[in-house]
Amino acid sequence: MDKTASPAEYPDQPALVRYPAPVLRRPAAAVTLFDAQLAAFCQRMFAVMEDERGVGLAAPQVGVSRRIFVTDHARRKDGEEPCPRVWINPRIVSPEGTTVYEEGCLSFPGIYAKVKRHDRFTIHWQDLAGAEHSENLDVGAGQFLGIVVQHELDHLDGTVFVDHLTAVQLGLVRKRLKELEKTYREETGKAGSPIRR
Repeated sequence: MDKTASPAEYPDQPALVRYPAPVLRRPAAAVTLFDAQLAAFCQRMFAVMEDERGVGLAAPQVGVSRRIFVTDHARRKDGEEPCPRVWINPRIVSPEGTTVYEEGCLSFPGIYAKVKRHDRFTIHWQDLAGAEHSENLDVGAGQFLGIVVQHELDHLDGTVFVDHLTAVQLGLVRKRLKELEKTYREETGKAGSPIRR
């Protein structure tokens, strides 16, 4: 099985994909080739994230099924210094506690809901050169980055934040989901991968 990304996999002009695009439901493959194409693609991901006014963006959200996401959680607050970061092949270990945070998603415009997440954990990842890193994050201590990385890591596993909603919460956003499904059908002529519960 080929686990290296070809240049064709990293589009020159990536664009945000929205629910119910099938790529959002597909577990992403690991990155094994750390080269100039990867670095350039990550910079283009930052541009998409900024254009869409987000604080995080996963590669599947621009149609690339690779275990990559970018963040700049400082964009959330006026006056904070930018903190752009690239996370490749990330994984969470030693999760503890739970917290609830209201989330939205660029791929689900107009939908916001409270989601239960880990409160504390360690995240391991690689940088653009393939070097390994780890960091302890504590949401309860005010580290909003902990919410962002959990949300984006879900995307790499084919999970979207709406999957975490209760039946009651899902009922409240069902109309908007149907609108997004209709738009996708009109634009692509396909049903995509709608949520079935």
